Amino acid sequence: MEFVIDFLYVGDGDAIIIWGRKPNEFDAVFFLDGGKAGDGEKVVKHYNTLIKPYLYEKNMVGFINSHPHTDHINGLIEIVEALKTELKFAVYNDPVACITEEHREKIHQSYLKKEDNDITHLYETFEKIDKLNGLCATHNIKRYTAYSGTTLWDGAFKILSPSEDFYVNMVQHFSDIDFLKTVDFSQPSPKVVNELEEDTAPCKIVDEQNDASPENLTSTVIQLTDGKNRKCILTADAGIDSFDYMEAEGFSAENITFVQLPHHGSRRNVNANWLKKFNPNYYIASAVGDQKHPRRAVINCIKRNLPNCKVYSTHTSKGVISHTTDKSVFPDRGWGPATPL
Repeated sequence: MEFVIDFLYVGDGDAIIIWGRKPNEFDAVFFLDGGKAGDGEKVVKHYNTLIKPYLYEKNMVGFINSHPHTDHINGLIEIVEALKTELKFAVYNDPVACITEEHREKIHQSYLKKEDNDITHLYETFEKIDKLNGLCATHNIKRYTAYSGTTLWDGAFKILSPSEDFYVNMVQHFSDIDFLKTVDFSQPSPKVVNELEEDTAPCKIVDEQNDASPENLTSTVIQLTDGKNRKCILTADAGIDSFDYMEAEGFSAENITFVQLPHHGSRRNVNANWLKKFNPNYYIASAVGDQKHPRRAVINCIKRNLPNCKVYSTHTSKGVISHTTDKSVFPDRGWGPATPL
């Protein structure tokens, strides 16, 4: 199986299209998230113009939602609304299915009382999942869960994280009303960025605060393996706990072509150890290009430890960063080389 992976610029959001091809046999297209509200149209246009005309007659098209944060699911909902029955399958986990109706009603009542910003965010997340579930039912899109161990095409596509147990445990954690009232995931960290240390002590800054939220830790992590056994890792907003779990379950950080920098290149979702351990040819960030996304300390920590590793970000061209595993298998879409950071 060979792949094209297109990262579309949608600011601080993820909108990725995976195009898999078994030469002379069939194509498979996955919309992996869709960015924020208003981004879906851009993604659909890219698909209709630069992918759909080249598909084999035998093909399958579907979508994956890594997790239901607004910068991933809102644009995806628009994609599903636009393509409707053209989409045949969906791969995502439903946090609402992991809690009782009674608990959901407690969250609803807290939401109505406006008791906490994170509870408001949680309830609105549940509403987005409900909408996605409804669209799948309306358009007869078959849904599958996204738990580790799921594979397609003899392992060419593999979900590395989360496991079902890990996922359910995280849902219980981030849907706990009392817990949410003690934290504030809705607000960015007020810490002032030390511009000097971003350059002189980047790995120290990266290792200071690895505190990805429980919701982000439920992100679906995907491994794509091409015909030469080279791997591409798509991480969404996963974090250190996700990667440690993968390793405990047998993940091998070898022969990796690229890794998506999780959470738009935030320092909260990586540490120096994992940046080195992945050791890819390059990293890619879906990021807006501000002070925190991608974080300069993350970029500099990579450069310091992996001098041959390049880092790319969608914000540099505000267009598309595309990786092709075998250019002889796919059409030439007229793109030139990307510029690394």
